[in-house]
Amino acid sequence: MTVEAGWTPTAEQIDGSRVVDFARWLGDQGVVSLDDPRDYRELHAWSAAEPARFWESVARYFGVEFGAKASEVLSGREMPGARWFHGASMNFAREMLKHGAAERDAVILVRDDGHRESITFGQLRDQVAAVAGALADRGVGQGDRVVAYLPNCIEGVVAFLASATLGAVWSQTGMDYAPAAAMDRLGQLDPTVFIAGTGYLFKGVQHDRREAVAELRVLLPVDALVVSIETGGVPRDDETPCDITWEQLQHFSKPVRTAVNVPFDHPLWVLFTSGTTGRPKGIVHGHGGALLEQLVSPGFHMDLGETDVFFWFTTPNWMMWNAQICGLLHGATIVLFDGSPTHPDTGLLWRLVEELGVTVFGTSPGYLQASARDGVEPGRDLDLSALQLIGVTGSVLPASCNQWVRDHVRADLQLGSMSGGTDIVGIFVASAPNLPVYDGEISGPALGVALEVWDEKGNRLPDGETGEMVITQPMPSMPIAFWDDPEGERYRDAYFDVFPGVWRHGDAITITERGTIIIHGRTDSTLNRNGVRLGSAEIYEAVESLPEVTDSLVVGVELPEGGYWMPLFVVADDGGDEERLRSRIIETIAGRTSPRHVPDEVIVVPALPHTRTGKRLEVPVKRILQGAAPRRVASMGAVDDVQALKWLIDFANKRNGGPDVGSTVLPTDAYEDWRVYHEQDLPRVLGAALDVFAEKGYHGTTTRQLADRSGLSVPGIYHHYKSKQDILLDLMMVIVDELIERSRFAVAEADDDPRSQFDALVSSMLLFHVYRRKGAIVSTSELRSLEPGNRRKYLERRDELQLMLDEIIDRGVSTGVFDTPYPGDAGRAIASMCAGVATWYRPEAPLSFDPLLDRYLSIAEAIVGVR
Repeated sequence: MTVEAGWTPTAEQIDGSRVVDFARWLGDQGVVSLDDPRDYRELHAWSAAEPARFWESVARYFGVEFGAKASEVLSGREMPGARWFHGASMNFAREMLKHGAAERDAVILVRDDGHRESITFGQLRDQVAAVAGALADRGVGQGDRVVAYLPNCIEGVVAFLASATLGAVWSQTGMDYAPAAAMDRLGQLDPTVFIAGTGYLFKGVQHDRREAVAELRVLLPVDALVVSIETGGVPRDDETPCDITWEQLQHFSKPVRTAVNVPFDHPLWVLFTSGTTGRPKGIVHGHGGALLEQLVSPGFHMDLGETDVFFWFTTPNWMMWNAQICGLLHGATIVLFDGSPTHPDTGLLWRLVEELGVTVFGTSPGYLQASARDGVEPGRDLDLSALQLIGVTGSVLPASCNQWVRDHVRADLQLGSMSGGTDIVGIFVASAPNLPVYDGEISGPALGVALEVWDEKGNRLPDGETGEMVITQPMPSMPIAFWDDPEGERYRDAYFDVFPGVWRHGDAITITERGTIIIHGRTDSTLNRNGVRLGSAEIYEAVESLPEVTDSLVVGVELPEGGYWMPLFVVADDGGDEERLRSRIIETIAGRTSPRHVPDEVIVVPALPHTRTGKRLEVPVKRILQGAAPRRVASMGAVDDVQALKWLIDFANKRNGGPDVGSTVLPTDAYEDWRVYHEQDLPRVLGAALDVFAEKGYHGTTTRQLADRSGLSVPGIYHHYKSKQDILLDLMMVIVDELIERSRFAVAEADDDPRSQFDALVSSMLLFHVYRRKGAIVSTSELRSLEPGNRRKYLERRDELQLMLDEIIDRGVSTGVFDTPYPGDAGRAIASMCAGVATWYRPEAPLSFDPLLDRYLSIAEAIVGVR
């Protein structure tokens, strides 16, 4: 069946595009002679096969100024480890500031209360130089960290560029983050400078964040210089933390107008993962890699240039803030927006596009769907003749959005879907000015991206089949490192653990016979019902086409007994008949997709949580429904609606047997008979992890080894766990949970006196370390392998046992049963002694357990001075 494009570029659009000019330039420069410079597919094939020549040509074409030339463009193609532009020096900020006429607007800020302000390119260059001078006077230089707690504001752009000018490293969060959540990110960096706003606007409401700033200042682990900026219309007061105001920072210092040349891979900024599961990971990007990516993605794929006005709705919490401000690299005017895109109504952003003459407008599928649902008519009511491209990212774009744009915005307007991530601050797949657009599909792989589709065994799949999206050649925008990951272990685990040497991004995709890309969703949240992989995007598109449905979430839950449960949670307008709504949803999904896409249950909820960048919490919700302790799989500070998450947690608790569910794996033994040990019955992933970690150690184990040992595929592992780190934490928590529960039963069974309870508890600890010795050894030896946040969770649980022992000893000392001047030290010595038994005792050894127990009980009693 022939599929027709929903949008096709004209000959004029193709010939006038920068990407075609680049292709012709390659031939003129003798780099490569393409059969047809207008053919995107041919250019892409060359760029993917020859990454060094492609990216070197990008730098030359855009006139990147190097302080020192590279001795080698690409040192090897191994991943991770490939090194780009070895020996080269440059500066990202210099490239950002060298375009744009002095009198032209550089940055425009709009708030949802109607407030607007702007600065020209000339003013931007002056302010950056002034702030850079002030920071340099205070000792800020290469490698120092400058962090910010700000809303969308012009000062944030200036501060970032000033930091980059000096070679300092930038990171930020939005002010909607709670102080603890912001601390989880910014506190990792030990910043030299802390730049803080005072408030922000949302839905016309002023949010005073001065107290939050004060709390965050106390939480930060170092004594950073505090720069205070009045934001959101909230004034500074005497209690506002402030070493120097923003206004003072721009005076009294000699401006720095010459950017410091730094190595190509010198850290530029640290972006953090969502942090919905565990501690947020800090992804470090370099000056050169970020620069080249942002020259290509907006420069070629969006055709952005000096006459454009570039507006991408985003917040400082999302990598699209970084991408948005990179419009300055191309001399475009950038538009920042602070507030809600639907206040006072859903048409607000469309009106801004008209009023500001926006030529490239970036948004999300959710906003397009909301516009359709609310009956917004931009094409009828507004003059959008300046608009040339609507860019879309953040989630899968439903085909219905393409049709809506043609019908209600403009029929000849390109709707360019793209996908990439925080991981590269850029794109893997995207539209292009010389590629047609097919509804529900992304036009093709981005330039410089060697993209393939693989099955779970690492075999390349033919067009039309669905599998893992992988990148087989290095890209300069790949992270230079993760923060606080000196050995690169977390970096390798994140992208290269499944297919060593090949980047696995975690998206399930199909390459069509047309060369377009269909993204089906994350592979760790892919629906796999009875062996049939289903795309959640298709379900979302169907259900959210109903006007009464405002949000939805579908997950596939593997049940302990081998079953599969696929619930669909929906948020609906108030006042409707829920049973009738469920019927409509089922009919719509079946009619627009297939009967196999119909969920097992439709559950109406008051609200659904998302990450602060708007992504659905598919994996955390799935894990919670499987019985995972919420504190292990989701951070309240990283979601946009805590009450919505709590509702789902309560729902899962009731479904799983009550609110006392406290761990991912519930004990299979009752433990009342705490002395009796059966063969340990762990779920197969944890059972495999216990064996392989004991044999090879955590860092010597790959996810593929865990999959092979457990009899699952690698994607099957990711259906259960997001990462190897999560597996280790769950395993260690299950082990310590059993030790604590057995010990509680032992103490409860003993007589109510310190001596009896002491003997029972020590006996329980000794028994456990004999009969669960493998788990005990893994927990002790791999404690260092837990990430700081996970280590804290584990130690908090383990300390419950120490507290139990200490309380018994203290009570024994106070009642005269024990006689030790050092009860705390005695408790720690006894706990260490019991744990040490696991390292040498074997149940089959000549010394049977009974005499060993008597011997060690006597030693323990001697330590506490039993009378």
